[in-house]
Amino acid sequence: MNMRVLFVQKSAFPSAGVMSLAAVVKKAGWQADLVLPEEENIFKKVGKLKPEIVALPVFTGEHQWVLETARKLKRQNPKIFILLGGPHPTYYPEIIKAKGIDAVIRGEAEGAILDLLNALEKKRPLTKIKNLWWKKGKKIYKNPLRPLIEDLDLLPLPDREIYYKYDFLRKASVKQFLSSRGCPYACTFCSNHLLRKMYKNKGRYLRRHSPQRMIKEIKEVYSKYGFETVSFSDDVFTAHKDWLMEFLPIFKKEIGVPFMVNVTAHCLDEELARMLAKAGCWGIAMGVESGSQEIRFEVLKKFITNEQIIESGKLAKKYGLKLKTYNILSLPGETLKEAWETVKINQMIKPDSATASLLQPFPGYEITSYAQKYGFLPRNFDVEDVGESIYLSSPINSPQKRELENLQRFFPLVVEFPWMGLVVERLIKLPPNPIFTFLGRAFYGLFMSRVHHLTWGDAIRYLRHMDPFKV
Repeated sequence: MNMRVLFVQKSAFPSAGVMSLAAVVKKAGWQADLVLPEEENIFKKVGKLKPEIVALPVFTGEHQWVLETARKLKRQNPKIFILLGGPHPTYYPEIIKAKGIDAVIRGEAEGAILDLLNALEKKRPLTKIKNLWWKKGKKIYKNPLRPLIEDLDLLPLPDREIYYKYDFLRKASVKQFLSSRGCPYACTFCSNHLLRKMYKNKGRYLRRHSPQRMIKEIKEVYSKYGFETVSFSDDVFTAHKDWLMEFLPIFKKEIGVPFMVNVTAHCLDEELARMLAKAGCWGIAMGVESGSQEIRFEVLKKFITNEQIIESGKLAKKYGLKLKTYNILSLPGETLKEAWETVKINQMIKPDSATASLLQPFPGYEITSYAQKYGFLPRNFDVEDVGESIYLSSPINSPQKRELENLQRFFPLVVEFPWMGLVVERLIKLPPNPIFTFLGRAFYGLFMSRVHHLTWGDAIRYLRHMDPFKV
């Protein structure tokens, strides 16, 4: 019996996790395919392929769509095994109680999905498959986590064909790569601190492919699909300077295209900035988060000083690196004055693109507990209260909620043109409205395309397939 796995995801853009899982499934001799709902009809595809397993990656905020899709799939074919994975089941595995769900995988899924396929194929019990929570009747079996994958090079190259069969993804001039797993930091607004706790004593948290393995993957993608620019989506690409010293010269010699990376301000020194620029780095993205150093330290537990942020901005300009910043508004206890401090520190470093989101707290995160403790969220705030977008609104209570959410729409504009500040100060007092949302979308698209080295074709495809105010 040749087991067939069909991945179904709501987002239209490639997932590193799904590509890795598809690769290990195929390497083991089974079949794997993908359907993007905006491109194909899920239910027709399932009827045609008749997969034994439908696997759905789940992000919090999209989980209701996933649950509804799972219920419809079960009604269509009760024998299909519905499997959930990704961030939401990892942190909120109780989703398995929902009707139509057979199992969830928590954490790294490569080993678990292979064990699951073997067990289903040979009709063996699932009781000992680590990382798997599964359901039989009303009884839920909660298996423990296995250790983290120590050597990422042992994994097969990601299977990109399941995505690149779609024309708009294959033609993108920018291709994304992931060289590592994990993050060296534990900011309160990020899931990394939860994952670290889950995997305590289960292996080294921050791991990386060897430089040679990454070059092999990049070359293969170039030969099959082509690209003009590379974007590394690692949480912090610059976490290991020794690795960079080995990787960057090889990349420049054997790949030689512009690339973009994520950095943190306190690890971007003169040597590193020079090294990146020499290797052909086009741009860097770094989190500013808040212009208030007090909020950054006390609320976000991101111990980066204003001076380090300003110095990093200077280094980016000195070495000709395009700079993108990430910022967050509607933080617990944040005043409008402090939000304008975030605008001002961005104005000082003059980024080419300044992105601001609205805090979307998730249950279990340290920042959520902080907000509940001090009355910025209700004590009974749970996963069903999480919004669908970090760009539309925030559940954080604030007497200046209207102004903060409106400022988010105008954030990139007022950073780019400080003289617009007086105008924006008046505009944000108005009720939120579709015009502000439209303008915000236009500003973000314009400045993002500039820093990400997008072609006109990329920009058109981006506008067609992704609304930044819905994700």
